[in-house]
Amino acid sequence: MRYFVVVIGLTAIGALAWEFVPIQVKVWDGSFDLTVRVSSADGPLRSVRCESFARREHAEELLERPGPPGSRVWSVAAEPFAGEPLSVPVRVSGRESPCGREVGRYQFRFLAVIGELADGRRVGKLVEIPDCRVSREVSVVVP
Repeated sequence: MRYFVVVIGLTAIGALAWEFVPIQVKVWDGSFDLTVRVSSADGPLRSVRCESFARREHAEELLERPGPPGSRVWSVAAEPFAGEPLSVPVRVSGRESPCGREVGRYQFRFLAVIGELADGRRVGKLVEIPDCRVSREVSVVVP
């Protein structure tokens, strides 16, 4: 009987260690589409550019010095802009234990939105991206 209790105890400890000691994990990487509705308080927009970032400083840098639209994976541009919602890809990745428990999760958190007005002025705004498990949509009014 004592031998049986010891074997059951060691099996339980082994199972718990396998789940909670992060020796073996599943890593996943992907993206989701964030629906962005853009409008302007200063009049109709001629073009709109949205780009998702991991770090706030990178998004702020784009707002300060927009430059021409690039071919980044995490951006989208609409020229001419007709007011339709834009679909911006946002990176998300994570790690799971062997039994599927979430060990870590990472998602791009910042969205830079740049609009060009009919008179050529550029306006922009930095927006926090919501957790994709909560919402996959944002509305932005650029000043």
